[in-house]
Amino acid sequence: MPSRKETLWFIVLALLLSWGVGACWLLDERRFILIRLLMCIPALVAMGCAWAFRREPPRAAGFAFSGWRPWLLAMAYPWIMVLFCLGLAYLWRGISGQVDFIYLRPLAEFRFAVSKSLGFHGLPALGFAAATWVVLLLPWLLVAAAYRAQWPDRLKAALPASWTWLHHAFRAALFLPTLLTHGPLPGELGEELGWRGYLVRRWADRPLVAVAITMPVWASFHLPVIFSSAQKGHPMQNAVFLLSIAAAAVPFAAFYLWGRSVWPCAVLHLSWNLWNPLLLGNVYTGQAGLFGGQVRTFNGEALFGLLFNAILALWLIARWRRAASQPLASLREG
Repeated sequence: MPSRKETLWFIVLALLLSWGVGACWLLDERRFILIRLLMCIPALVAMGCAWAFRREPPRAAGFAFSGWRPWLLAMAYPWIMVLFCLGLAYLWRGISGQVDFIYLRPLAEFRFAVSKSLGFHGLPALGFAAATWVVLLLPWLLVAAAYRAQWPDRLKAALPASWTWLHHAFRAALFLPTLLTHGPLPGELGEELGWRGYLVRRWADRPLVAVAITMPVWASFHLPVIFSSAQKGHPMQNAVFLLSIAAAAVPFAAFYLWGRSVWPCAVLHLSWNLWNPLLLGNVYTGQAGLFGGQVRTFNGEALFGLLFNAILALWLIARWRRAASQPLASLREG
């Protein structure tokens, strides 16, 4: 089946199912587990489409370790974005004289999902978040290393013919540490298996087409958020939020195309979801982070984050356009 039909089936199913779950969540926004389920829907649809159309196993998305550079840059990306947003916010504060535009909250209390009674004030929260970050990333590194070393394939080759099915069990067992640390619904990985590991992969030979598709689709995936109690009634704010998601789809696609591995994208997604709200506040709830003030302006998923991702997106798109034009130029010369 051509990629266009596969793409259409995936997009329609992923969006309709996710919107359905999102609608259920809006009836009671305390049911956070529905958000985690919503985030896993792209992976479930992707695996179904990949098998139905091409008999591809889940590992076709790219489970092998692609090198330290993509991983480290994915881990650093949210921090670079935070520094950009903070620099711009403090610059605007200095120019405008609005001292409450942004300010440090050194005694702010942060509570983590590990326990309702577990809380930290100010900077110590960063230490706990960093430790949590490492614990959540290590299981993914284990899977990536196992596929890089071809452990599942080596096991399959070493087993008697009647026992080769055990390599499937081994592949599944590699993800048990992920389920133990992330919970039964690893949302960030779920999204990346779908949006990048399936949708971008289908158009990997045409990066401009890949991002032209994923930008509006990934933004549309977040539509239920703008109808939440914290977001509804703010059309300009919601428009900026969706545009920031669309712009972020470009660097996410670039990370996947870099090594054809889903892990750097998942690492970036997890790192973003951890550090952006902790430092710059949560646009989903309106709560401030370590820095308070106009959160809905300087957040990574607000105006300043949109500027950062848009600048990077335009640079990447320009590079891909130049790369696409080079073969045409060489053909004309020939």
